[in-house]
Amino acid sequence: MWLGAAMALMLAGCATGYHSAADPLRGFTGGYWDEPGPGELLKVGFAGNGYIDRETITAYLMYHCAELAQQRHKPYFRVYSALSDAIRNRPVEVATIGRVGGKLGDWVFVLFDDAQQAGDLATDATLARYASFLHSQEKQS
Repeated sequence: MWLGAAMALMLAGCATGYHSAADPLRGFTGGYWDEPGPGELLKVGFAGNGYIDRETITAYLMYHCAELAQQRHKPYFRVYSALSDAIRNRPVEVATIGRVGGKLGDWVFVLFDDAQQAGDLATDATLARYASFLHSQEKQS
């Protein structure tokens, strides 16, 4: 009982790390998530706690989008800030982070591609771009 309470207090005082929001131990501090969007789109998000900044959430969100592309064996992907942007095919290079329920976090819509299209991000380059940031954050935790 005491060990569980101590762990909960320790985790509550830390910035949200790179992990799934569904993680039973760490998910209450936030994390990444994804769900089917309309058509071929995937809705991908990241929610943080009060100890995380916009730059970190952006890195975690973009890294997770690239991870999902890699898992699907897709060398390219496009990110849309809103469904209306996806309909108009107006992708963004980096997600804009806002507030969800008073805490930092946001979601984007992602489309995965086999061949490069206008507005696509390269999966490998995106993973490399944000990997060093993720590892530096893990060392600070």
